[in-house]
Amino acid sequence: MPWRLDTRDQDRIIEVVYEGTLAAPELRSATHRILSLMLEKKIDRVLLDCGDAHMEVPAVDVYDLPDVYSDRGISRQQVRAAVVIPKDGYKRELYEFYEDVCRNRGYFVKLFESRDAAWEWLRRDNPS
Repeated sequence: MPWRLDTRDQDRIIEVVYEGTLAAPELRSATHRILSLMLEKKIDRVLLDCGDAHMEVPAVDVYDLPDVYSDRGISRQQVRAAVVIPKDGYKRELYEFYEDVCRNRGYFVKLFESRDAAWEWLRRDNPS
């Protein structure tokens, strides 16, 4: 499996680590598992670590992700997701597109170059 997830900070944050090459089916599977865990444990903060990943996902699938969130009942006002982009810059524009699409639809997503910066932002009470 090219991804794994766990809860951190006394189950306040879901951490997802993607590794290797991921296609749309793996991303869909991970997304549904993440959303289920968010709803089950009432978690509204997520770290998506793509530092060592290469996403081979069409832009249209990325564009549809906020609809999946909404359809599953994920709150726009409360959710905060930090995305660590690939260290090698692979398809950076896809991540920037994801951030824009999510923000345009009311989901608070922010890109980061490092895990440390992403964690710091997620742990803050008042993000900027």
